[in-house]
Amino acid sequence: YGDQEENVINSPIDLKRTYDIPAVHLSDAGEVLVGMTITYDGYLAFVTSRGLVGVVSRNFTDAYYYPLTGGDDEQVSNSIACDESGGIYVVSSTNMYRVQWTGSMLSTSEEAGGWIADYESQCAPDDGVSLGVGSGSTPSLMGTDIADDKFVVITDCQDVMNLVIFWRDQIPNDWERLPGIVDRRIAGQVPVTFGNPSTNFTFSEQSVLVRGYGAMVVNNELRNQGTRSPVVASGIDFIAPRGAEKFEWDPSDRSLKSSWANVEVSIPNGIPTMSQKSNLVYGVGHKRTDWSFLALDWTTGEVDFDYPFGTGPRYNSAYAGTEIGRPGQLYTGILSGMTHMS
Repeated sequence: YGDQEENVINSPIDLKRTYDIPAVHLSDAGEVLVGMTITYDGYLAFVTSRGLVGVVSRNFTDAYYYPLTGGDDEQVSNSIACDESGGIYVVSSTNMYRVQWTGSMLSTSEEAGGWIADYESQCAPDDGVSLGVGSGSTPSLMGTDIADDKFVVITDCQDVMNLVIFWRDQIPNDWERLPGIVDRRIAGQVPVTFGNPSTNFTFSEQSVLVRGYGAMVVNNELRNQGTRSPVVASGIDFIAPRGAEKFEWDPSDRSLKSSWANVEVSIPNGIPTMSQKSNLVYGVGHKRTDWSFLALDWTTGEVDFDYPFGTGPRYNSAYAGTEIGRPGQLYTGILSGMTHMS
């Protein structure tokens, strides 16, 4: 898509071109695109539900493909992330991948810069919220400065899910596989309990919010599971999930630990964001019958403000991401469209 009239700020938008993935690369007629991003050298990167990774030039003249190798039952239900070195990060129902884009090919071979790692993916939630089996999170990247430890971050799929961080680049030579952990590339794996150590099930379908060495997870596990309520029921007070938890990587002793948990807050299904300047996390919250813009202190987890914007199903955030716009502006998608706060 592009402007119908170039250099006109209020120009109508036109469809400029389309690209169809050649059928020879697809596994079946039901295969669909599930994630897309842009690489640092300007290509469009994508993944399909059956694990086909591709990059396409923006004028659609060049295309490269790489099928993931997790087997016939492998599925992908999350979007993807890309780093400045050409790493494309894909989590499937069976594996965590770094598919390396070299500028002329895609590969998971370590010689090319790629890798494949195992993670715990045995669960298959049947709650009306999950988009697929395995991890529910789009990979997030941690470590931006040259001297930082660099990771890719997901939640896994166990009854009590874990926050899992993988070494993104070469594994340090002196790194030893953590006891009881399925893959040496995993640098940290910590249960997410949302402040309830006696819980026997936790679940999140959102990407992990990462800033610096901090990583925050929101709870998407609907209460009163016997109802098998879909995501729209997350606006019912006795069903809406509660809880958020933040973790920190400590580079001094190479450990991952919980730094706070808020057991009462409810961000039922939206994807939160944050501002470094304000040190606040912003998301769509729910309390009683109200949907609201909610802000949490990134350092403490305490609620900074809770601003209601609507009541009822039409204001349900339903997987939408919260975005920071112009100074003092927050935006989010809702079932009936969009809303914002100024």
